[in-house]
Amino acid sequence: MTQQQHLILNIIISMSCNDKSNARKLMQDALDSHIPFAALYEALLQIHLFSGYPASIEGLSLLHEVYNEAPASIEEYDVQLFKQRGEKLCRDIYTTVFEKMNKRMHSFSPELSEWMIIDGYGKTLSRAGLDIQTRELINICILSLGQWKQQVISHIRGALHVGVEMEDIEAAIECLHTKQTNEAYAFAHTMLKEFRS
Repeated sequence: MTQQQHLILNIIISMSCNDKSNARKLMQDALDSHIPFAALYEALLQIHLFSGYPASIEGLSLLHEVYNEAPASIEEYDVQLFKQRGEKLCRDIYTTVFEKMNKRMHSFSPELSEWMIIDGYGKTLSRAGLDIQTRELINICILSLGQWKQQVISHIRGALHVGVEMEDIEAAIECLHTKQTNEAYAFAHTMLKEFRS
């Protein structure tokens, strides 16, 4: 795992735990290490999917303070584009189980099935500025914080499908090895063991 990925993951974990003090310190480290504003912006924007809008709002506000930067432009809201690129990315991540997963979700919530593709994968995870490999490592960490078993296993599999190495998944999980997130760390290790079996 790169230094950039390591810092981004630790910032995201801190914001997902509402630890703004640690996130600020880590953002300063990121600034000193010349990690691009755009990469952190994208990571913090992404976490609204699993940590909620408050984590994204507070994180992006803090990023603006530390970096003294703002995004250069806003992406045009294009539902057809989001749907097209969302389905492509979702297929890349879920591969052979995409149809089954989508059909199952549609059976209990057609709205959520569409929102997952359009908002989750198309509007958010397909954005430029941060590679999908780093995005999937973020997803694994945040989902482990919530101990969402099936989702963690799905995103471990998905990370491998988009080219993440197993050692990078293991390194990402190590970012959860803190006093505050030790339960999530143990949970993620259990999920990794279950995935391998």
